[in-house]
Amino acid sequence: MRLSLETRVAEDVTVICCKGRIVYGIEAAALSAESAKLAPQTRRVVIDLSGVEMIDAAGLGALISVALTAQASQCSVTLAAPGNLIRQLLELTKLTSFFEVHPSLNSATVASRGQACMTDSTGVTEGSSVLKSTPASMSLIA
Repeated sequence: MRLSLETRVAEDVTVICCKGRIVYGIEAAALSAESAKLAPQTRRVVIDLSGVEMIDAAGLGALISVALTAQASQCSVTLAAPGNLIRQLLELTKLTSFFEVHPSLNSATVASRGQACMTDSTGVTEGSSVLKSTPASMSLIA
């Protein structure tokens, strides 16, 4: 399945919903082009990965390119809802230290807005989990 992108604005956060594969070729280029177009127009982008079936090295490179382009425009990028395999790939490549990764689109958009949420004693939003990286290891805090 090729990559399809759907972009929408939810209040002050731009959400790019990805469905299909983010791989070498037109798919990775399409994601990079979409984010480059949006970066000057918004301050917060959430990339919804819930519909992504596969990502290769070029796709990971496209995500990094998206983040760097966004940073140059004073825009933040947050990743949302990666499937287990995509999440594991982000962990193995240590991209969880480069991106803020959230388990759901809702938690990513709330975090992007910086809204105050109920947190437990560890500082994690109640009912959600956030990938945290430490120098020695990476773990999923639930």
